[in-house]
Amino acid sequence: MGGPHGPKPVPVNQAIVTTQTAKTRETVPLRGGAPAQAARRMRDEILALPDGAPLGSEEELLARYGLSRPTLRQTARILEQEQLLVVRRGNGGGYYGRRPDIGAVTQAAALYLRLRQTTVRDVLDAFQLVNVEAARLAACTDLAGARGDLAEFRQHLADTLDVTYLAADVVRDEVALYAILMRMAGNPALELFHRTLFEFGQRDANLRVFQGHPDRCAHWRTGRLRMVDAILARDPEMAVLLARRQNRLILDWVSPEVERESIAARD
Repeated sequence: MGGPHGPKPVPVNQAIVTTQTAKTRETVPLRGGAPAQAARRMRDEILALPDGAPLGSEEELLARYGLSRPTLRQTARILEQEQLLVVRRGNGGGYYGRRPDIGAVTQAAALYLRLRQTTVRDVLDAFQLVNVEAARLAACTDLAGARGDLAEFRQHLADTLDVTYLAADVVRDEVALYAILMRMAGNPALELFHRTLFEFGQRDANLRVFQGHPDRCAHWRTGRLRMVDAILARDPEMAVLLARRQNRLILDWVSPEVERESIAARD
């Protein structure tokens, strides 16, 4: 029942919403319940503050959010799992905001892909899309420091032309190359997708494609040199063309038996 000034507000720990139609009136639980609703509010507060900023003591948060103690602690567990909250007990303790690092996020995403029985071909197909866009964006950047790092990487590849190049070298240099290209691309979403794919299985997929095939390793090195030259020349169309050409070649090297294998099955 409402008072003379309208309906009474609903506390967050009650977590209900009332819907009205011409013939019916019903009370429907809010999605996620009280802890999830409180977590949304607290999450917004954390993201608006610097990393490590104090949110307050447990007593202060109980009063601020109008929660019961069990609900607040359930809320805290949700945000701890998201790596957005640190709870310190004892004297001088309290609730503190934090920022999740990309490694924790990619590990969680990689676990999801394992549970979905993602195959080698799935990973390679997705990675091809990411690295083509990274090459295009990198060719368009004017970041002097990153371009300098790419020029140094190009020299490193050129210095290996007279030595045997192995699968482990491909994996090492692919990691180094895309660390630079992702900085040049300046796209956090693209970086997250790339890191997730590599954390999940791209490293392993590369080893399976190149292991025992020094001719493929040498071809990868030559192809990457040409792509890097196009990026340094600020030629996005050529960078994309060369990236796609090398992608098709790598996919052709994957045997039908390997491409259908689940990454999880080979752990």
